[in-house]
Parts: sequence; structure tokens; C-alpha cells
Amino acid sequence: MLANHMLTAEGVIDAYGHVSVRSSRDPNHFLLARHLPAGVVTAADILEYDMDTKPVRDSGATGYSERFIHGEIYKVRPDVKAIVHLHSPDVMPYTVTKIPLKPMIHMAGFLPVRVSVFDHRDVSKDDPALRGKLMVNNAKLGNALAKVLGKDSVVLIRGHGNAVVGASLPWAVLRAV
Repeated sequence: MLANHMLTAEGVIDAYGHVSVRSSRDPNHFLLARHLPAGVVTAADILEYDMDTKPVRDSGATGYSERFIHGEIYKVRPDVKAIVHLHSPDVMPYTVTKIPLKPMIHMAGFLPVRVSVFDHRDVSKDDPALRGKLMVNNAKLGNALAKVLGKDSVVLIRGHGNAVVGASLPWAVLRAV
């Protein structure tokens, strides 16, 4: 909850961004708020999901449609303990141009030499049901995004935003900022 509020206060995530953390009680589960703007999330809004991105308990609450970003990354990256998905206007140009996102200050030293860009079109070209999708709202797209992320700490999402991962919630938040 606090990470959602901090990232909102810093202007890092908008009403559609979201933060998750791997469960400390069960590493095969993760915690993510129900579908709400991050700035209004309370402890009561946190849902628990399994690695297939299914709610552990059916609360009737609607989850974020892009929760698959989180589930699929956690599935393939046991080292990742937290994920932030955001739509930063400052990052957006790097998702659609040939100009690479590069670390320009010491605080960006976590960026890989080349930040990868996930392009939905690479996945949807052979699947008509996925054509035109710009949101990572199913397991197939989430898995493809996780593969493009690889062992890196950030992946850009063409025309959409990015996902940042960390070995802890504070690290993911810091990287998102």
C-alpha cells in the first residue's frame, strides 16, 4: 500500500500503474491491489495471487487486467521480489523510437547496457486474437514480456510504458523513481 502512495506522490505512476510484491509467507504467491488508482489503495484492497495469476481467495474484487505482467515475471524470476508497472511520459518516447534509454546519472546505474523493448506485435503476428492489443492482459503476452525482460531490471513496453523489477520492494520503488 505504501509503495503505491509513494510512487503516486512522486508522480511516477498514474491511475493505471501498479505495484506487486512476492509473498513472504509463500514465494509462489504475490500481492497486488485490486483495480484501483494507486494513490487510493488501502491494506484492505490487497489481493493475493498464485503464479498462474489466479486469486488465492475469491473476494469478488476486480483485479488489474495487466496483472499477468507480475505473475509471468515472478514465475520465471525467483530472484524478483517486487515489480512496478508504470506509464511514465518521460520513458514513453524510448518505447517507440530508435533512441535507446541509457543511464545518464549514477541513480540509473541499474539499467542494462541496452534496455529491451517488448513489442506486442512480435507475439500477435501469428495470433489474430491478440492483434491490436497494447495491454499485457493475458498469460501469453505476460510470458513473452518476461522473456524479453530476461535477467534485466527493466523492460520497456512499446507504446505503453515499462516494468521495473527489484530484489525487494524498496529496490523496485527506487528503480521506478
